[in-house]
Amino acid sequence: MATTPETVPAIAQKKRNLIEMNWDAITRIVGSLGIFAKIDFENREVAECHSTSSIFRGYSIFMKGKDPRDAHFITSRICGICGDNHATCAVYAQNMAFGVKPPALAEWIINLGEAAEYMFDHNIFQDNLVGVDFCEQMVKETNPGV
Repeated sequence: MATTPETVPAIAQKKRNLIEMNWDAITRIVGSLGIFAKIDFENREVAECHSTSSIFRGYSIFMKGKDPRDAHFITSRICGICGDNHATCAVYAQNMAFGVKPPALAEWIINLGEAAEYMFDHNIFQDNLVGVDFCEQMVKETNPGV
């Protein structure tokens, strides 16, 4: 049995003043993430929102002709910031491709590794790559007009 959501006539009749907003790139890091949205500020509503990443990493090209068991070693070195995330995804892909079902303890170990990597990545990103943009003293010294 199929169900269809009921339409609310009030939503269709509501006055809409959509403003298109683009944030591209979100940060100065690599510049590959963008957010595009249509926002109705009067009704406090996001009518449409899309994210995009325009960078080409080329994982499929790097992996051509390589032993699939090496995927986590190769993919973890493509990005200089988030290597562990790529390695973890490669391990999950390897497990699915080879039909491997790791025991629960292995999942815990992977999750603990991811948690440690998250803390490391967060410090690298916030303190070294983005946080410096928000240092008032540095901005005063380097760009007094800002």
